[in-house]
Amino acid sequence: MDNQVIEGQTISFDTITYGSTYRNCTIENSFDPVKVDSVTFDHCVFMQTDFVRSEWLDTVIDHCEFLNAAFNESYFFRSEIKSCRMMGCDFSNQTVFKEMTIKDCQLSYSNFSVTHFQDVEFTRCDLKEASFQAVEIKKKLTFPESNLEGCDFIETNMKFVDFSQSEFETVILDPRLVRGLSINAYQATILVTLLGIKLK
Repeated sequence: MDNQVIEGQTISFDTITYGSTYRNCTIENSFDPVKVDSVTFDHCVFMQTDFVRSEWLDTVIDHCEFLNAAFNESYFFRSEIKSCRMMGCDFSNQTVFKEMTIKDCQLSYSNFSVTHFQDVEFTRCDLKEASFQAVEIKKKLTFPESNLEGCDFIETNMKFVDFSQSEFETVILDPRLVRGLSINAYQATILVTLLGIKLK
């Protein structure tokens, strides 16, 4: 049944139903790749860390924890992740983020290398030393009020990336691929130094 709210229960991922809200639940391991559609997880505890080849469609994940979890080869579409602890998560190797909003999340040391972003916004996220190497970006990838200190964008074309509202003192970029990157005036002085350009 759609739109039901389940609270305070321990359930298996395999019993998650379309359109339901799970609040303060413990979600046990799935033996198959995770596939959820139009589901809300609110303050839930997930027992598993292997989400390889998972699918998250029109889903809200709010105040949940996925420390060092693996999301390789996964697909996130029209979903919202907010106020989650996801430090050290591995999204690398062909994971797709499409029309996504990620807000107020702790994502330091996470790996987004060799992923695909299309119309994605990280708002007020801590992405310290996250890796975005060899990422493919379409439409836009923005980071309003997010911490990008030490992030690595080597081999990533920055044409559709907007740093202008983010914060960093050091970031790693490929000088050949920075054309089209949106930055503010303060960031311009930082990047000039990082790229080895001398101002006189």
